Amino acid sequence: MDGGVEWSHRLGWLREPSVPLLGCRRGVSSACWSMRGDYWLAGRYEKRVLDAVAEKSLGARLGLSERLVVFHRIPAPLGEYAVEVFADAVRIGVLEYAPGRGWLLYPSGAAASIAESLGAEAYEVTAPRGRRLKGKRVRLPRCPSTLYAVLRVSGRWVAVAKPSSGGEEGCWAKVRDVAPRGFQPLEPAGLDEAVEANREALGALAAEAREWIRRVYRSVLGGQGRVYVALSGGADSSAVLSLAREALGEERVTAVYVDTGMEFPETRRHVERLAALLGVELEVVEADRNPLEEVRRRGLMTRDNRWCTRLLKLEPLRRFYSRRGARLVLDGARSLESTGRAATPRLGENPLIPGILRALPIHHWSRLMVQLYLAERNIPLLHLYQEGLTRIGCIACPAMHLYELHIAYRLHPSWYHRLAQAAAEKTREPPGQVLARLLRGEWRKEQEASTGNPSTASPRGTRG
Repeated sequence: MDGGVEWSHRLGWLREPSVPLLGCRRGVSSACWSMRGDYWLAGRYEKRVLDAVAEKSLGARLGLSERLVVFHRIPAPLGEYAVEVFADAVRIGVLEYAPGRGWLLYPSGAAASIAESLGAEAYEVTAPRGRRLKGKRVRLPRCPSTLYAVLRVSGRWVAVAKPSSGGEEGCWAKVRDVAPRGFQPLEPAGLDEAVEANREALGALAAEAREWIRRVYRSVLGGQGRVYVALSGGADSSAVLSLAREALGEERVTAVYVDTGMEFPETRRHVERLAALLGVELEVVEADRNPLEEVRRRGLMTRDNRWCTRLLKLEPLRRFYSRRGARLVLDGARSLESTGRAATPRLGENPLIPGILRALPIHHWSRLMVQLYLAERNIPLLHLYQEGLTRIGCIACPAMHLYELHIAYRLHPSWYHRLAQAAAEKTREPPGQVLARLLRGEWRKEQEASTGNPSTASPRGTRG
């Protein structure tokens, strides 16, 4: 497969040091998993949440906030957001954010085995001969104080079970998973060690991306003129900007940042610092419309009617590219982000900005690859990732997950109050009622479009 596409679908793990590996290497990886969705190194907020819910679920603090942890996006059991969790060469389980319930962990047998080694209370169980314990109901002398029961099975195995009922006769629990006894946390490793372990793979990925950028540059522009990089301030567009500079030289690269008026203020400052660090020209394109005035006219944007992208981002971009005579734009869209982006060609015309070819150098990369590449180049990430955000764009975006909306509100509550006031003037609801609806996330999926054509309001691949 071209450009290391094979790296995109499998994750390995090295035990010494305890770091994730891009791909599964025979004789090196101590574990290997298939990755169906995007996957990445969890940030500070994500690991802190994971540690807290693991202790609540199993009765032991696993110390995951001190380790490298990989999250793998999967369909959510309850419909909102969920990830598989990997650390210390084992699958820890599934972490989910559920509306009204908060963060939940569905732990694996391996996580229960680690918890038992760290002193979590465990119930002794004798497994019936000739029968598998997984999926069976077992009776415990009492219900545990934790969300799950840790079982020590015949001295050799550890199981995790979900209590279902209790009474005078004890507590019934259903066994969810079983693993060998004796799993323990590995010695913590750092990001530098993960970069070093993956240096060969990162080198191959970066070399292919640079050469592809050069080929496209020669084919489209004849090796002359400037290319433009859609820079959002996020990790993906930062990686593309760095690759473009490496491939073509800073004198041929212009970064373009669109300030829609709804951006995190931290993002614009980060973009300015990043462009200065890389020595490339930066153009800041500002929307000529006030977003709150548009909310008063149109109502809140939704996933089916994302008028904000069309009016506040694409229209200013069209005018800017027309003035500059731009013909080629490099974009950080990746196939693992969504089915829409998976269907977007690596090189093609953007139907929403006619006449300009859009090139996607890291289309086949995972977010983990992006993180390791940036770390190898000492390119800083925007601190909002450590706060728990996965999408670095507008402060209130219908594409955000519910927990991200809550984080954004915590970071910038005054902006949400102004947004609720503007939306209330459109709907004639009390602003407090609109704010509550914003924080419940209902507006993200509302089907009624106040104005505009929904079919043209949800563009694909427009985030830098």
